[in-house]
Amino acid sequence: MKCTIDLPYPKIQVQKKDVHTAKLLMHSYAGEISEETAIHQYLYQSFLLQDQYEEIAHVLEEISKTEMHHLKILGLLIKKLGVYPVFLDPIVGHYEFWNSENVVYENHLSSMLQANIEAETQAIRTYRELIYVIDDLYIKEILKRIVLDERLHLEIFETLLKSVSTKFS
Repeated sequence: MKCTIDLPYPKIQVQKKDVHTAKLLMHSYAGEISEETAIHQYLYQSFLLQDQYEEIAHVLEEISKTEMHHLKILGLLIKKLGVYPVFLDPIVGHYEFWNSENVVYENHLSSMLQANIEAETQAIRTYRELIYVIDDLYIKEILKRIVLDERLHLEIFETLLKSVSTKFS
């Protein structure tokens, strides 16, 4: 299953160094609901599901690879904006380092998929807000491209949940 949209990502560049914009991006980079969290959450789920739901486990692993690419893009943007891409979220009022408590450790397939739907929905909402408030045209284009992948992930999780719900009802 394809877990990324078949369009190239824009070149990773910024118009100028901007610490404020870097801090805004760090929320999606390593905040509670972030690329860093998604990677760990989807890998955790793929490990749990490997024996019973091998195809779903593979999809989760592939989506986590796409999220890793998004993490790399955000990290490089943050660095180009003049900030070290440390795994923390400066938006919460103080510097809060990313930790594994952000991962939703569900062990039931339907609950996992529902948590993923909620996380992808929130990620899309956050990226759209960033696109609205960030002035840098290069960053806006990159975020728009990332949103396309996140929308695909949302559709995949919704389809899987519907399939699982139909199968077991």
